[in-house]
Amino acid sequence: MQGRSFFNILYAVTLFVHLLAIVFHLDITGYASKFLLSFVLVVQFVLGTEGIPPVFRISMLAALFLTGFGDIFLLFSDQSPFFFTFGLATFALSLLAYIGFFLKIRYSNYPLPRCQWAFMFSAQAAIITFIYLVIPYLGQMTIPVIIFAIVASVMLQAVKHAFRLKDQPSGWYALGGAGLYILSCALIAIHHFCYRIPMGSFLIMLTYGLAQWGLVNGGLLYLRMRRGYAVQ
Repeated sequence: MQGRSFFNILYAVTLFVHLLAIVFHLDITGYASKFLLSFVLVVQFVLGTEGIPPVFRISMLAALFLTGFGDIFLLFSDQSPFFFTFGLATFALSLLAYIGFFLKIRYSNYPLPRCQWAFMFSAQAAIITFIYLVIPYLGQMTIPVIIFAIVASVMLQAVKHAFRLKDQPSGWYALGGAGLYILSCALIAIHHFCYRIPMGSFLIMLTYGLAQWGLVNGGLLYLRMRRGYAVQ
């Protein structure tokens, strides 16, 4: 438990430093702190899942490493649109890894969580509506953004249906993280394609940083509970 608190504090400090770097335009500090965000989560997850079946660890670590590479591409997106495209593709792959992780949780979490049809339809309707509104601004990126949105929506559904939330409240961390991830992606789409949001980079990184923390810690707490040495 002390180790978990240490990593949470370390992640919070790193995210705070990164947000300050955005506000004060400290590029080198921003680059270093953004890289450390994924690194802290990787170390926390590895140390917190000792003895957990490799299928859980591999999929989550793949997601974190891919988001780390995606972050690197996005750092240079202002220099060339190709970096933004590569970043989008890498993040889509990371979402597929997240999907694999949470589907593995769902189909090993007996009795299986029930399908939440109201959530499924309402979430899909919201995402489709958003895509419809931003399509006029996407230009050549229309198809890649739509594909990414589809993958992101599947990730949200995979997280929602991985847990029995009444019995497994750790799932709320992951679900909150998934929701914030969708919000962060929406902010990126508006900021990059439609119009510049005041403090847009700050808001994007705040929601993204919290989203990553929620997804990782939700999964980590569930796996620790599953082993019987964490109390939810």
